[in-house]
Amino acid sequence: MNDLAAASSIPAPDRWPWRLALLAAAVAIGGFALAVSQRLPYPHELEWMEGALVDHASRVANGLPLYCEPSPEHVPFLYAPLLFWLGGLGMTLGLDGLLALRLVAVGSTLGCALLIGHWVRMERARVLPGLVASGLFLAGHGWLAWWYDLARNDALFVFFVLATAYQLRHGGARRWLWAAALATVALLAKQSALLWLPAVGVGALCLDWRMALRFGIASVLGMALAIGALHITSDGWSTFYLFEMPQQHGVEGSRKLGFWTEDLVPMLPLLGLGLCGFVAQCRAGTVRQALFLAAFGSGALMASWFSRMHTGGFDNVMMYGFAGACVLGPIAATSLRWLGPLLLLVQFAWLGQQAWQRGVHTLLPSAAHRRAHEELAAFVQAQPGPVWIPGHGGIALRAGKGTGAHGQAIFDLLQVLPKVPGKGMDLEALVDRTRLASLSARARRAVIALMDSTAAALNERRFAAIVVEETGTAMFPLLFAPGLVGPDHALGTADDTYVRATGPLLTEPTAIKPLLGYDVHSPYALLPRR
Repeated sequence: MNDLAAASSIPAPDRWPWRLALLAAAVAIGGFALAVSQRLPYPHELEWMEGALVDHASRVANGLPLYCEPSPEHVPFLYAPLLFWLGGLGMTLGLDGLLALRLVAVGSTLGCALLIGHWVRMERARVLPGLVASGLFLAGHGWLAWWYDLARNDALFVFFVLATAYQLRHGGARRWLWAAALATVALLAKQSALLWLPAVGVGALCLDWRMALRFGIASVLGMALAIGALHITSDGWSTFYLFEMPQQHGVEGSRKLGFWTEDLVPMLPLLGLGLCGFVAQCRAGTVRQALFLAAFGSGALMASWFSRMHTGGFDNVMMYGFAGACVLGPIAATSLRWLGPLLLLVQFAWLGQQAWQRGVHTLLPSAAHRRAHEELAAFVQAQPGPVWIPGHGGIALRAGKGTGAHGQAIFDLLQVLPKVPGKGMDLEALVDRTRLASLSARARRAVIALMDSTAAALNERRFAAIVVEETGTAMFPLLFAPGLVGPDHALGTADDTYVRATGPLLTEPTAIKPLLGYDVHSPYALLPRR
């Protein structure tokens, strides 16, 4: 049946709810476009790790390794490389680093929205529910902490998992091969693919076990080749950062149950629709299709749950479960007559309320925010050599003053340290290295390399300045003492290689705080002792 004809075949009493849902989708799409038009070209960090990801992409653009022994110039994040590869390509083509990475994120988000809408249209042969589904995904922008257009890899990862599942459901004769290739790329976008893709594979078994077996073998081989190539070309460092380090991070106990009782609450209409759709499909005799969709949606929720429990898991990881629900919910809504689109309208309203609650102050930067970054950039530009800013990446790079390891990357690495019951990381092990004996050889080597190379850099006065924040990176001088003066300038000694400069760096010290993420503000400078 022709799609337009099928859309008009919706019974007259049910058309108005669907048209209202379409109007809500149009508002969501317009709101997303307006937000992106303001945020995409903004030349400074919106979220506290964006600039550090630009530093990583710049290494790709300059032919430097992503995964290597840590140093004060670069401690790799525990992120897969695809975003950095694409961002580095954009930088070699002349794009600003932040713009290049945000373009990848926005393009991936639009790809997710279009693919979700097309999938719903294919399932129900109706244009209208597909358009609503696309708008519904974009309506989650505010609820998901305005994450869709940030220089982060979540939207990129979600797009490739969606594409993998769609290919298995609606692809052609070689769908297993294309799906395996997409699954491999999804892993290169984010390791969370290993939490979601097994459920997609189980769903494929319900559709066609032969196809699923081929997909499983091909995807495992593809992923093994990709991981193996990274391992060999990085001398094993990629395996350490991508797989060993994350295992050392703790679990956020409050999210074990809180995920189900709090985090998922704004998705209740979609979750209810998904359950109704499963029952309806089973009653209609399309059990295999129902089981595939259920496995796909359940895998999305499990990926969000495990990521949310991971220490440092933020609202952005809810994107995985939400994307799956944006496929299942509108599909189910078509079988519930007027009630289905009404529940979608409730979902739109709920997401709008969540965006409003998030606040405009987390969406659009203030003039003071821009001015603070410009003042810090001017200070960096005036320095005679490299500048290390652990709380803000990208600023030194843009000024031609090199790069420095980001505070989050340093913190992530130090998570491998032995744990003291009730106290967390054993920081004394940084001095008494006999305490590092329980670590793996690679972890021990990484910690020692960071501490020794940093001490050497400070003793050599390799950096013309080091910028530290009163709030956010105040532990930095303590971690790398001796060599750095403490927070109180009077604590300095004649042996200190760096001392605290007098006077504030910014007119409004707190204005540099990022809109999202860790609170980092009130910077001061450590300058080499002359």
